[in-house]
Amino acid sequence: MCNYTIIGGGLAGLSCAYKLLQMEINPKSINIIEARQEIGSPTRSPGISLITKNFNMLANNIKLQPLTKLCYNQNYITFRREWFEKSILIYLTKLGCNIELKKTVKNNFRSFLNDNVIINCAGNKLKSSGFPGDYTDFSRLVNVLNLEKNLETVPWYGYLTINPVVTQNSDDIFSIHKEGDYFETWTRSNSYEEITKLGLIEIMKSNFPSGIKNIFANNTIDRGFTLANKAKNIR
Repeated sequence: MCNYTIIGGGLAGLSCAYKLLQMEINPKSINIIEARQEIGSPTRSPGISLITKNFNMLANNIKLQPLTKLCYNQNYITFRREWFEKSILIYLTKLGCNIELKKTVKNNFRSFLNDNVIINCAGNKLKSSGFPGDYTDFSRLVNVLNLEKNLETVPWYGYLTINPVVTQNSDDIFSIHKEGDYFETWTRSNSYEEITKLGLIEIMKSNFPSGIKNIFANNTIDRGFTLANKAKNIR
């Protein structure tokens, strides 16, 4: 039986595992490794997606936990990212997929040499608070499936606020009203004084490609699906 090891238990890795299941891969052959101590938390990515076929398929085929708070807003879907990921996790584990937390490739290098297919869904983010894994941890691994094209990334800053941000959405800033009467804003600026005065709930920082549409969750799901298709084709 061909085994699949997915590096990274974020949305890309979870989506990759989901897609493998849809292609009738045995769930017991799917293993996700995650450096964090909990899937979905902490988070450093947007709870925002464009309305796409892949997002809707994923959201409609799993049982979303109530705290996910999925909400359609014109051309966008907003949700609590951490609970969306937990919902996928529950779906995967109930079917028999294996999830290993607090495990990094760097500390378990030899154990991955015998796996048939190793899929990199961790992206190219560096370590940060709550995220002990680093993409350089698996730089020594050979025959790892990656996307053929990795876009250069730049810093992005996310803000959750009680009050709305008065701004015109552009390629460098995006703000949207979410379920539960709060607002999520992502911007290239880390000194947006207007935001910090609006009842700040949370600040997030991460690296994504430039251009606001590149940071939304639908791109992450597409990445996971693409890697799953590549993995299936090399069996």
